Amino acid sequence: KDRAITATKILEINPNHPIFNKLREVSTSSPDKLKEYTDVLYNQALLIEGLPIKNPVEFAKKITNLIVDAKN
Repeated sequence: KDRAITATKILEINPNHPIFNKLREVSTSSPDKLKEYTDVLYNQALLIEGLPIKNPVEFAKKITNLIVDAKN
């Protein structure tokens, strides 16, 4: 008998992580940017789990935008 090993998936969130401070800041100053940031975080989580993302080209563009914005 083949038995697959399964594990319960757990999402751990550290509300003190610097990214949450940035998300709070952006949520009031730029809601469009907040959407972009959360999309990137969601797609990163999918990739980390070995799952495909719906639109890799769009993901790459968002990463590029983040890098450009960080430089300014």
